This record gives sequence, structure tokens and C-alpha cells, in this order.
Amino acid sequence: RASYRDYNRNQDPVGGRSIANFEVCLDPTTILPTGPTNPSLTSCNSARLFFGPDVSRHTNSLRSSNTSFDFTARLDKGDHAFRFMTGFTDVDTSNLFIQRSLGDLYFDSLADFAARRASRFRLGGAVPSLDPKDAAAEFGTQNWTFGLQDDWQATPTLTVNYGVRYDLFNNDTLPTLNPNFLARQGFSNRETFKGRGVWQPRFGFNWEATDSLIIKGGAGIFAGGTPDVYVSNSFANTGLLTNAIDIQRNTSVAGCNVPAAGLTPAQQLALCNDALIGVSGANFSPAIFNFLTTNVGSISAAPTDAIDPNLKLARKLKVSLQADYEADLGPLGDSWLFGAQFLYDKNVYGYTWTDARSIVTGTLPDGRPRYGQLPIGLASTNRDLLLTNSTKGRALFGTFRFAKDFGDLSINGSYTRSDVKDVANLSSSTASSNYQNNVFVDPNNVEYGRSIYEYRDQWKFGVDYSHKFFGDNKTRFGLFGEYRSGRPYSLTMLENVGGRGAVFGTVGNLGKQLLYVPSLNDTRVSFDTVASETAFNSLVTNLGLEKYRGKIIPKNSQTSADFFKVDLHLSQEVPIYGSAKVELFADIENVLNLIDSDWGSLRQVPFDYTSTLVRVQCLTAAANTGTAGTAAASSSAACAQYRYSTVVAPVEVLQTRQSLYGIRVGAKIKF
Repeated sequence: RASYRDYNRNQDPVGGRSIANFEVCLDPTTILPTGPTNPSLTSCNSARLFFGPDVSRHTNSLRSSNTSFDFTARLDKGDHAFRFMTGFTDVDTSNLFIQRSLGDLYFDSLADFAARRASRFRLGGAVPSLDPKDAAAEFGTQNWTFGLQDDWQATPTLTVNYGVRYDLFNNDTLPTLNPNFLARQGFSNRETFKGRGVWQPRFGFNWEATDSLIIKGGAGIFAGGTPDVYVSNSFANTGLLTNAIDIQRNTSVAGCNVPAAGLTPAQQLALCNDALIGVSGANFSPAIFNFLTTNVGSISAAPTDAIDPNLKLARKLKVSLQADYEADLGPLGDSWLFGAQFLYDKNVYGYTWTDARSIVTGTLPDGRPRYGQLPIGLASTNRDLLLTNSTKGRALFGTFRFAKDFGDLSINGSYTRSDVKDVANLSSSTASSNYQNNVFVDPNNVEYGRSIYEYRDQWKFGVDYSHKFFGDNKTRFGLFGEYRSGRPYSLTMLENVGGRGAVFGTVGNLGKQLLYVPSLNDTRVSFDTVASETAFNSLVTNLGLEKYRGKIIPKNSQTSADFFKVDLHLSQEVPIYGSAKVELFADIENVLNLIDSDWGSLRQVPFDYTSTLVRVQCLTAAANTGTAGTAAASSSAACAQYRYSTVVAPVEVLQTRQSLYGIRVGAKIKF
């Protein structure tokens, strides 16, 4: 078998690419007072209004071509059927992705927006050309597959399958070497999947125990397909082909955080004004682009994505056992089909990301580690995201099902119980999103625990009725429903600053730190006001968090509301000529929502399934609730106590697309 596929996709924003992305804080009262302990003015604890092309669509296109050849040879020998399998796949990829290449402007208030006074400006681009095509990740991945399998008819009622598969990967090019990364980390950013392979032994059986009972099962290692998108990050984010700048207003002499290296105070001030004053979202000053492409300190500290030199290809152990039984229930009829299945899924090696530029420097009041930057100049707002392995993660599924055909009427139903735990949820394609769309106890290593993909209880049912009311023309009615538990979510605390946090010392995940729930009169935490403390304690009670007093709350400890959905199918055959017929049909998805707009609604804490309960700072010396304290200016300052403020309850939001009904009508002609 041979195949070829060519795929092209360009992520075009609805409104085009003529302006930057805008973010406007809708509550100006949330701006923090400025001063040496809070130099950043980019603080919004309210809803934000976004418009313009979103930051991930500024430069985003993918082209890939896939050529594959597969060969299978089979030898039948007595009770054995031997198979030898080999295959080759070549995938050529051109992936162009630069966030914020059109600019990203943040405004602390509507008044600032009206005055064209930004508080933060971020820009990414290809350097030194500024031509995005020069930063495209262009590489090829080759995969060789070899396998042996024996299908053995051990007895007339027992079939056994066993074999082994081996996958070997290669990348025909390597990412551009970044000597700055090499100097920081002591290893190269040029690692790919080249030379990495995985053995996958597997075993299965099918036993017809009786005329009514069939038992089947199996176990094996499974490695999946080619993870080109993760390799692509290392080609696209080398720290040399692209650069990113982040200019934030503060109270320094220059008025923003432009680095002083190579710039006079007057030049710093001019650059601040170019980036933040009188902005329009287009036609940026040439000085800004010059800063992006020529600032030596900025380029040397540019963020870099890389692969752990010791990375193992992801693989899972899967074990399954299934029984199917056909029963005679007497007065209820025969040919009832019952089934049960158990599935165990265990990570042998999974993927996760960590920031290699963040290093442990101390311990925080609740016992978790505290981080700081590697001592290399301008690393404060940048990261070196490393794709590495985790061996944690497992899933248990138990399913019970039934089905019965009464002739015109058939029914079926099932119940599934799930227990799923993971580390990284792999919800995205970029290293940055895969790092920060998780939750943390250790601020730089994703926490292990209950998965966002766990729907603990799932009930499904189906009813199908068909009858020929009008001659030989079938009328059909089908109803299919699902009731499931809500999606899990985590409670976190937010360090609401840009760049590297003064509390946790990491970058980009400062709102994803799992909440520490203080005991009553806990000296490790104080509140900005007595009212905040009262509100927090009320939420602890209402959310069932009393059992976590004095502890860091587990990952995904909470669950959004349950969801119930029913779909309806209607069809009618109509004769047209001879044996030809037209089947008219209508499918109504989420029919309960058609009946009542409050039914069939999915409400949950939205992606990325975290809810921030409090804002947090570090106080350099412990203080009582309601009294002033000195907040740490950086993660190198003392952290004697957490200071909580701005208590906010979780909000479950209506998920519009899943909560609407949809009607599709059509016709089929049958001959």
C-alpha cells in the first residue's frame, strides 16, 4: 500500500491582519498603587475586552506532505498465521508560527484606551529580516516501522495473538544552534527525535467460553503516531530566528522596563513613548523594530524551546478485559446482549514541559520551592521551555452495557466509571501553552493529579423505533442521550504581575499555582482586609475545602455542573418511481434545548479549567490581617508570609456552542 497526502492550512483572523491585538481592562479601580514594591502598572483583576486579530493568528500557517509505504507478508502454517510488517513514512513540514508579530497592546482602563496610553506592549518577529517566512520551521520526519505477529488458533474456541512492533524516527535537519542557550544550559538546543525508537510488545486473546459468552482481552505497549508539532517548536523557537520584546510601564526613571544596556536614558524614554504613548495598533515606530532586531541583550536572552537530550518517546501500557453475554430473560425475551469492559491505561513515558531557565532559590511559606532566574542579564521575562518526560499518569475505565432488539423497537444503554490522573494535559500544540495551561504545586513542574479529561460518571442510552406505516415505506424515530458528570477544575492563586513573579519566581504561569488553604489564625497567610478574610473563609465552607486547611489544595479538586443532552432523529421513506425512494430526514441535536433554552445547557469553568480564588503577594516580614506590609519586589527578597487579597468565587460559564440546539434536514435517494 502506498499513499500521499498534501495539507495546507492558513489561520486567517476574521478581520484580517491590519492592526495589533488590543486588551482593555474594564475596571479601572483594580489598578494597584505604584511604588518600589509594585513597579508594574499592568494589573487587571477585572474582565478584559479583546479585539483585533488574536495573538496566535498574527503569523500562523501550516503545510505538510505525507508519503508512506506499507508492506505486509503473511504465512499460514497449520494453526498459525504469521505476519511480517514493515513501513516507511516521510513527512515534510513547513510550520510558520510567531505570536504577536502584529503587536499586542494592553490598557489598564477604558480611559487609558481612549487616551491611547498603553501600559504594556509586546511584539514578536523574525530577526533580523522581520520577514516571517525566515522563521518558518521547515524539517522532515522519517519513521520506519517493523513488526512480527502470530495469530494462533490454539483451540477451536480460543484465538491468541502476540507480536512485537518497533518504530524508529529520524529528522533530516536540525534546528539552528543557539550558542546563548548552550552557554546557559550546558547542552544544545538541536535535539530532535532523530535516532529515537520504541519497542511495543503486544498480546491478545478471544475465547468463546460458551455459545452465549465471549471473553476477550489483551495487553501491550502503544506509542502512537509522529509528534511533529512538538518537534516543530524547537525549529521555530531557536532564540535566534525570532525575538520578542515586552515593554511595561513602571515607576522607573525611564517610565518602563526597557533595558539600559546600550541605551542612554533619553533613548530609553523615547522608546517607552514610542511603544506606549499615542498608540494606534499599526504603523509602529521604526525604533521599536530596530530594538527588536538589534538589542543585543534582548536577543541573547530570547526565549528558546528545546528537547531534553535524554527524552524517551511517549508510550503507554494498555490492558483490557471484556466479556459479552447473550441472555434469555424469560418473560422479557431472549437475545439480550450484556457486556462489561475494564481498561487500564498507564503512562510508561509521557511528555511534559519545564522552564530550564528557572532554578530553585528557596522555599515559600507553605513549603513549596521558590524559583529565580539563571544569572544571565535580561532573562527576567523569558524562558527556556524544555520538552521532557514524566512517568506518572494512569486511567481506569469500567463500562457496563446492554442492548436488545424487539423487531421494530431496539434499545441500548451503558454506564462508564472513570478515574483518570495525569501530569501535563497536552491541550495545545505550542510549548508555551503546554507549559502554562496546567496547574502547579512546584511552581516550575506540572502537578500530578486528577485529569481535566475525567468525566467520572457517564450514562448513555438509545431508543430506535422503525415501522412501515405507509405500505413498504419505513418511518424511523431515534432518540439518543447522554448524562455525564461535569469537567474537573482547579482552584488557584494569582500573582498578578507581568514577567517573572516575585512570589513564585517563574514566568507565564503565575495564575496557575494551586491554592494554599490557610488554617484559622495561620501565621503563614494574612489578608489585606478583614472583609477579604471573611469572604475567603465563607468560600472555603461553600466549596467544601475545610478538609484542606493547612494544605495545598489538590489538582482538579472541584467539578463543574453535570451535563444532560438528548439528540433526535426522524426519517420517512417516500416512493418516487418503481423501487426508487426518497428518504427525508431531520436530525435535532440537543433537542431539550429546543424545548426550553435552559435545558441541555453546558455550564463549566472555562478553559483552561482553573479558577483564581485569591491574589497573592509575598511580604518580607509577617504582618497582621488588615495592616500594611512590605511586598517582595523580586523572588530574591524574603518571603516571610503570603498576603491574600481580592477574593473571587468560581464562575461556571455557559458554553455557547455545546449548549445550543441544531437542526439538520436532508434527503437521500435510494435505488
